[in-house]
Amino acid sequence: MGGKAAILLVLGFSMIFLVVGQNFLGITNRAVDNVGKYYNDTQANNIAIAGANMAANAIFMDKTWEAGYDNLSFAGGTIDVYVSNPQGVSSGRVTICHRPPGNPAGQKTLLIPVSAVAAHIAHGDVMGACGSETVDNTMATIVAEGTFNNITKVISVQLRPSNFAKFGNYYSSISALPATGDTFHGPFHVNGTLSTWGSPVFLGKASSKGGLSKYGSGDPVFNAGYQTGVDVPLQFDTTGLRTRAGTSVFRGTSSPNRGVDVRIYFNNDATITYSQKPEGGSWTANTTVALSTFAPDGVIYVEKGNIYTKGTVDGNVSIVATKKGRSGFGNVYLEDNIRYLDNPKTNPNSDDMLGIIAEENIRIKDNSDTRGKSIYTEASMFAMNGNIGPEDGLVTQSFLGNWNILGGVIAKTTRVTATYSGSNPVRGLRFNHRFDERFYTVTPPAFPNTRNFEVVSWYE
Repeated sequence: MGGKAAILLVLGFSMIFLVVGQNFLGITNRAVDNVGKYYNDTQANNIAIAGANMAANAIFMDKTWEAGYDNLSFAGGTIDVYVSNPQGVSSGRVTICHRPPGNPAGQKTLLIPVSAVAAHIAHGDVMGACGSETVDNTMATIVAEGTFNNITKVISVQLRPSNFAKFGNYYSSISALPATGDTFHGPFHVNGTLSTWGSPVFLGKASSKGGLSKYGSGDPVFNAGYQTGVDVPLQFDTTGLRTRAGTSVFRGTSSPNRGVDVRIYFNNDATITYSQKPEGGSWTANTTVALSTFAPDGVIYVEKGNIYTKGTVDGNVSIVATKKGRSGFGNVYLEDNIRYLDNPKTNPNSDDMLGIIAEENIRIKDNSDTRGKSIYTEASMFAMNGNIGPEDGLVTQSFLGNWNILGGVIAKTTRVTATYSGSNPVRGLRFNHRFDERFYTVTPPAFPNTRNFEVVSWYE
């Protein structure tokens, strides 16, 4: 009896060890499988990341790039990259729903050249959008697929053109040098050589295309760093602005070659008061209308004309003055202070915002409302072919005040604002500028973009 018990005991333990061993073997096999799957997934994802970075770099180097990559061997796998670029040079574009093989959850709506449709259809894509997804025509989209051991991972990247409103100060070249006593707030860029005198202070990131030249004693102070070799050409495309304005357009009506002057005065109740004077004619009667009604898309466009403006802005709008080949037009004149109803310095959530865009110059008008006092201008200002500053009479007036700017100054070159004795201003308007930090993330409607892209989203 004892022998039988021993045999049964041995058999029992053997069975237990057999089951446990089988379980351990299964666990080991699953662990190996998991490690292998993790490796394959990670490698496929790394390949996709590499493809996305390669494509983003290609767009940064060539803003029209849209070629993508097809079955490119990389790190033991392959890269496929598809690009939707609104600045591409291909004529004719269609919407497709791109479906990555092996990863249908990564589908993405793309706008592609007509010439690329056949290849996409053969790849398994279908015409039209993916469900209710739409295409943002202002953004470039990169879809990068990394495949390794039949595992496909997808990276989707969206890029948009950077906006000039993100600069506190931008100049194609500098004629009035930043000097000791000058303090510049926000990003500062010169698309030439940055020349300084003494020790001006740059609170934001400073950059230039052509290097740094220092004059006088002392060194410039760059609190957020300085970078050279940065190319940001000044450009101005009125076509998109004209389209964006819709019916909010002023132009000469007596003759297509005649110009027009327009007064646009902002009121603190979300209305504007406007009147116009065709070249050679008289001013029309004032008309007051809600800003949102007159410019529902946020752009007021004056074709072949000048704008005269002042007041309190209650809303979000850009005003645009274009020249279109007509001498003496394309300017904006500030007739008095122009300020926001809701001050963003005390309320960062203020939605009052103004863009002032001129094909030529932006000037503070020399008149009874501006002479002998400090001036306040709250806006991002853009002067394509000229500069921004007071008229000569305000520079030489027998009064010394401040030009207090909240926003940005973007122009072809600089303009003096005061008369100096040595290094000290004695008459005119001292330049007192503060960048509106809301412009890092939100900009005035249709404010001009740079030719450079920035990444706004990265999905894995």
